[in-house]
Amino acid sequence: MKTIKIITKKAFNLAKDIIDKLGPRLAGTKPALETADILKNELEPFADKVDLEEFYLRKGAFLGWIKILVISYLLAMVFLWVNLPIVSLVLTALSIIILVLQFFFYLPLIDIFYPRAKGKNVIGYIEPKETVKKQIIVSGHHDSARIFNFLYKQPKFYNLRVTGSIIFVIILLLTSILFLFISIDALTLTLKIILTLGILLIGQMWFFASKEGTPGAGDNLISSTMSLEIGRYFSENKLKNTRIIVASFDAEEEGLRGSRAYAKKHQNEFNKLPTYLLNSDCMYYLNEIFFLTSDINKTVKLSENLAKDLVKVANKLGYKTTYKPIEFLTGGTDAGELAKYNVKATTLIAMPWSNSKRANIYHTPNDTLDKVEPEAVEAAVNIFVTYIKQTEK
Repeated sequence: MKTIKIITKKAFNLAKDIIDKLGPRLAGTKPALETADILKNELEPFADKVDLEEFYLRKGAFLGWIKILVISYLLAMVFLWVNLPIVSLVLTALSIIILVLQFFFYLPLIDIFYPRAKGKNVIGYIEPKETVKKQIIVSGHHDSARIFNFLYKQPKFYNLRVTGSIIFVIILLLTSILFLFISIDALTLTLKIILTLGILLIGQMWFFASKEGTPGAGDNLISSTMSLEIGRYFSENKLKNTRIIVASFDAEEEGLRGSRAYAKKHQNEFNKLPTYLLNSDCMYYLNEIFFLTSDINKTVKLSENLAKDLVKVANKLGYKTTYKPIEFLTGGTDAGELAKYNVKATTLIAMPWSNSKRANIYHTPNDTLDKVEPEAVEAAVNIFVTYIKQTEK
């Protein structure tokens, strides 16, 4: 346990140094790139090899569907009032398609319309003493999120604002279809008035996210520094046949673009060797730890067997945990991208994970290191290190 506490303390100290020096680290900005350089420099003294893998992202594209939704709704209402429901139908249908592909599936449908910026993944390799028979990736992401104004101010109304706005767009779509076939003055006027009032709700979505970033301590710099320190531990306690890969991804908050670039680049390696991913995200509370069995709004299946094995390890160590699928409309983690390429992956989450129960530190300026329970990080380190050692046996 003393070793676990030392690993945890080092992870906290490194995270504090980075946040104090660089502050928020939005993907594609200088602080995020400098964070990658710092992590690389920390890895080099003990890792057998360190790669700084550059890729390109489109800044702001991931949340671009929100403003498209607002503009489309306003224009669709104008055309509905001038009795051109076919145009309203096209506008709402396009906005919903963009929403589904860009947010539900994390596909880069509108990325091309946003400014190009560089991102950096940091990858460190700890080789075993003998022949490599499998590899385990321990990962986090070092970029921080944009402040979600709806979670920072009046978080209790988050679901009403977001889900309610999407429902209004769907109702407008159905109404536009209805108006193509019927024309009942009293009914059409009533529906138009109701949908027009919906602008008050949907218009707020324009201000969903700030241009400013969070400190990003628990989401998710501590996971990156924790992964680095786990790598340091196994460099001093070499495994026999297991390669440890320390990965800190960039641009997770821009739709998992960093882990996607990494997974595509290394897919051939994943097919040659059994590869496992122990990812962690939102490291806040010891009593809220669980492991994901699905990702990216339930569209990607993770390894249920791996999640079960980690829960067994956790229970033997005295931690009360469980495993479950990700909730719909709550986004995704980097595990989702690697799982697409034959990697047995899961993510450890340490906070309530639903839009109605997320803590008020998530994607807000309150995401500071003092909100991260050291006991939660200790548990994650203990579970991961113990699991790795057991699989080696």
